[in-house]
Amino acid sequence: MKLNNYKITFTLFILSLAFTLKAQNSDPYTFPIRPNKTNFLSGTMGELRSSHFHAGIDIKTGGKIGEAVHATKRGYITRIKVSTAGYGNALYMLHPDGNTSVYAHLHEFDEEIQKYVKEEQYKQQTFEIELFPEPYQFSYKTQEVIGVSGNTGGSMGPHLHFEIRDSQQRVLNPLHYGFKEIRDNIPPILQGLAIRPMNEDSKVENEFKRQNIPYNRTGFNYTVEDTINAIGEIGLELWGHDKLNGSANKNGISIIEVNVNNELQYRQNIDVMSFGLQRHILVHYPYDVKITSGARYHKLYVDDGNSLKYYDTKNENGTLNIKNGEVYNISIKMLDPYGNTSKLEMVIKGEQARSRLDKSIDFELDELEYMVDDDYLKIYAQSNCNDDAEELNLNFDKKIKSINPSYYLDSVAVYIWSLKKGIPTSILNCEKGMSINPIKQIVPYSETSISESNMDISFSKYSLFDTIYFQTDYEIITKDSLEIFSLNPRTSPLKSYIEIELSPQLNHYDEEKSHVYKTDDTGNFSFEGGEWNNGKLKFSTRELANYTILSDTAPPTIKPNGNLSYIIIDNLSGIASYEAHLNGEWILMKYEPKDDLIWVEWPDTPIEKNGEFVLKVIDNAGNETEYITKL
Repeated sequence: MKLNNYKITFTLFILSLAFTLKAQNSDPYTFPIRPNKTNFLSGTMGELRSSHFHAGIDIKTGGKIGEAVHATKRGYITRIKVSTAGYGNALYMLHPDGNTSVYAHLHEFDEEIQKYVKEEQYKQQTFEIELFPEPYQFSYKTQEVIGVSGNTGGSMGPHLHFEIRDSQQRVLNPLHYGFKEIRDNIPPILQGLAIRPMNEDSKVENEFKRQNIPYNRTGFNYTVEDTINAIGEIGLELWGHDKLNGSANKNGISIIEVNVNNELQYRQNIDVMSFGLQRHILVHYPYDVKITSGARYHKLYVDDGNSLKYYDTKNENGTLNIKNGEVYNISIKMLDPYGNTSKLEMVIKGEQARSRLDKSIDFELDELEYMVDDDYLKIYAQSNCNDDAEELNLNFDKKIKSINPSYYLDSVAVYIWSLKKGIPTSILNCEKGMSINPIKQIVPYSETSISESNMDISFSKYSLFDTIYFQTDYEIITKDSLEIFSLNPRTSPLKSYIEIELSPQLNHYDEEKSHVYKTDDTGNFSFEGGEWNNGKLKFSTRELANYTILSDTAPPTIKPNGNLSYIIIDNLSGIASYEAHLNGEWILMKYEPKDDLIWVEWPDTPIEKNGEFVLKVIDNAGNETEYITKL
C-alpha cells in the first residue's frame, strides 16, 4: 500500500512538472531589445569589475539612445528607481513564475510610468526617487514597450542593462534562457597565467614570488612548453576574456575548471549571484595584482575570507600541494554559457628549490631593505658577510631570532619570515641594522583600535576578510603644505568600513571648508568627507590608501546651455545638491553628472512659466552658487 501511494505521488509530481514546463514554454522569456533580430552584447554575467561581479547582460543599442525596450515576459512593475548613479533610470518587473526582470540605464519610461514618476518627483520635490507601485498598476504583456534605452546612472555608454532575478532576488544568467538573438561560437581567450606560492615553504621556479608563466597559443588551445618547477602549496591564477560573434568587447569567463592528473581539482561557475556577497570579488581576484597592474585574474583557489558559493574543490581551498619528485599534468578549461571551450595544458614537477639563482632583483638596493608581503616579511640584504655571519637577526621586544637566507639572487640574500610567528621591531645583518615601521596584526571578527600620534583607527568585527599586518605612516610635503596620512598595506582589501580620526599638525585649515580626500601617486584627489571635532577630523573608508586634508573655498560654476539647461561644475569636492524655483515654486531639474548637465522638466499640469528663475547649486564643502534669471 505504501509503495502504491509512493507511485501515485511520484506520478502526480511528474505530471505537475510536465505541466509547469509546458506552461513556461508557452510563455517564454523574449529578448528586450529588437526581439527576433540579431543583437550584440557589451557585457556578460560574472565579469570582474573593480568592486563587484557584473550582474546580467549589457545589450548594445548601436551607440545611441532611444531603442524601444520590451517586456521580456508578461508581468507588472514592482519598483521604479531614478538615480544619477548605479542603474540610473531602472524598472523592475515581476512575472508569474516568481522571477523579476530588471531594465537599467533607461532614457525614459513608458508614458504612463513617466507621468506617474514625474508627479511623485514634484510631490516629494526630488529628482532622485524610488517608488513601489501597487500590483498591476503598471502591467504589460510580453514584448510590450516599457521604455526606451539610454545612458543614465553609472553607464559608460548607451546600452540596456538587463537582468533576470529569482524570488530571492538572486541574479540568474540570462544567456541560459535560449535567446536566439545572441550568437556565440567563439571560445574564451587566455590573457595571462600565474602561479603563486602560498606559504614560506613553497617556491615557484626556486623563488618565494608570484610568477607569470609564458605560454603558446594554437587556435583556442594553449600550452606551457617548459615544465614548471615548484615545491609546496601553490595557487594558480588565470586572466582571460570571452568574445561573442560580431562584437569586439572583452566579456567575462563564468566557468573555469582545473584538472590535475585527470582529477577535478577546482571548478568555478558564476551563474547565480547574490548581491549581499558582491564585495567578495575583492578576494576572488588577486587584489594585490589589480591594485598594482590593473589586471583582474581569477584565483583558481578559494582564499581565506571568501564566502562566495561559486566553487567546487577537491581539497578545502583548491590549492595544489606539490611534492618533491612528483609530476602534475594540469589542464585548465575555460567555458562560456554556449559550451564553447578552450584549454590550457602544462606540467609542474615537484623539485626542491635551488638556493643560489643567477638572477638579479628588480629594484635598487642599498644594503638592507624589507617589505611586508601579505603575511610575510621579505628582507633583502647584500651578501657581503663572512659565511658564518650570513644569518639575519630579527629583534623582538625580549628576544632575538636568527634566520638563514631562503635563497640568493646573485649577491643578494633573500630572507622570508612569517609574521604569524611574531612581529620584529628591527633587523640586523652584517652589522647593518634597520628599524621596522611598527606592524600591527589585525584579525577578522574582532574589534580593534589603534592609536598613533597622528591618527586613531578603529576596525569593526566585519572590517576584514582575512588577517592583515597593518602599518601607518605620516609625512608633510612642505612645498604643497600637504599632510599625507598613509594606511597600509594598500594591497589588502577591506570587507567593510573602518573609522579614522586624523590629528592634523598643520593649522591652516578652515574647518567648515576642509575635508578628507584620497590621493594617489599621480596627484589626483577624490572627496571622502569627514567631520571635525575638537581639532580632529573623523571619516570612514573601505580602502587602505593615502589620505590628505584639502580646503575647498571655490563655489560651483553654473553656465547657461540653452533651452533651460545649464552646465554645473565643481573642480574639487564635487556637486552635493541642486535646487531650482520659479517665482518661489519648486521646479524639477533633471541631472546627468557624466555631462555636467542639468535641465528643467516642467510638470504635466499647467503652470505659469514666466518670472524669476533661481537655480542654487551646493558642493560637498558647502560652497554655494546661485543663478538668477528672468523667464
